Formats: sequence, structure tokens, C-alpha cells
Amino acid sequence: MKKEMKLFVDEKKTASRMTWRVQDLLYQLVGDHKFSAHRIVLAASIPYFHAMFTNDMMECKQDEIVMQGMDPSALEALINFAYNGHLAIDQQNVQSLLMGASFLQLQNIKDACCTFLRERLHPKNCLGVRQFAETMMCAVLYDAANSFIHQHFVEVSMSEEFLALPFDDVLELISRDELNVKSEEQVFEAALAWIRFDRNQRESFLPELLSKIRLPLCRPQFLTDRVQQDDLVRCCHKCR
Repeated sequence: MKKEMKLFVDEKKTASRMTWRVQDLLYQLVGDHKFSAHRIVLAASIPYFHAMFTNDMMECKQDEIVMQGMDPSALEALINFAYNGHLAIDQQNVQSLLMGASFLQLQNIKDACCTFLRERLHPKNCLGVRQFAETMMCAVLYDAANSFIHQHFVEVSMSEEFLALPFDDVLELISRDELNVKSEEQVFEAALAWIRFDRNQRESFLPELLSKIRLPLCRPQFLTDRVQQDDLVRCCHKCR
């Protein structure tokens, strides 16, 4: 599903400074891709270009600008957005658009992308969304993903993203008081599932993981029939 958004630009507030500094057509290069746009349109709509073209930077006099680290399709969409005020956000482009909007200082588009991701949080993607939000410094999205992980921990622990987490992240997650679980037994099962996903590399982490699980809160029968009989626990001298 796509999300449409519009941007209304007040060109009057920058016109007095741009009329004598902003040239006509500008070409932007991203890898092998080349895009054309008018400086006055970019400067009126995109803060990054407004700062570039109104502060005597060397790009003011260049016919071409090389844009480093931007996805070509995202840049093209954002240039079109500067012209017509429309932008379609979907699952395929949301991350590249958010990264491009962050680079170009388009806070309204960045917020719209974060909202798009927040509304589509799922046990299978929430860990990846949280990591992406942290990288992009999207605090609201990061907090929303964290809350979702806590609320749906059991389902999240069955996802490929959880099984692929590094040890420190798993240790930190299972230590949280906010986890919404029926019993600590579910946390135990999640920890052992993570270890078994790559047993040879992760088996040594078992003692530390078990130290973060509130085993005294488990049913006595679970401790005797499940924990003590598990082959991972039985093979671990530190767990005895």
C-alpha cells in the first residue's frame, strides 16, 4: 500500500536572496545516473540545496553536482517531489527515501517515512526497523519499535531477525522487565532457540543467558522436566 503526501512551498521567503544567486538548470550525478532540475525549485523546496545555493558555496557556479551516498531512485523521487509536491511511499522505497530525506534535511518526508514504518511494525520486521531507526536517529520510531518488541516478544523470538541477533542484543533484550510474557518459561525457550540456531558458535553463551532468566519464577515441574533435562543445560558444566 502506498502513502501519498503533499508539500506546500512558500517561495516568497527565499526569493529575494535567490533571484541573483540561483542559476537555471543544474545536473546532479549519482553514480551512472544523471538528473536535471532547476536550482530555484530545489532551493525553494529542499533545505540542503537552499543552503548550498544561497551561501556562496562552490556548487553555486557548477553545472553539475555529484551527490555521494544517495540512492538514485530516491533522489529522483525527491526531485519530482520538489516540483509537484507528491511522493508515493511504499515498502520498497521507504528506507531509501528516509535516508535521502535525512541527507537533504526534509524533515516532513522523514517524519512521513517513520510513520509509514511505525504503522507497519510486525514481529518479523520490528527488530530490523528498530536498528534502522537507531541508525537514522529517528527517536519516535525507535521507541515505537522497542515497545512493539516488548509487547510481542514471544512472536518476535520466533522470527529470523531474532535468531540472527548478536549475543549482546539478545542478552539485553531478555533482561528487560518490560517483556510481555505469560511466564519466564517463554523467555527460557526463546534463549535456547537462539542458541540452537547456531549451536557451535553460541553454546558458550548459555550460562550468561540463563543468569538473566528469572528461573525461580518458573513452575517447579518445568524446571525438573524441561530445564534440567535439556541437552544444552546438561552439557554445560557451569549450568549445573
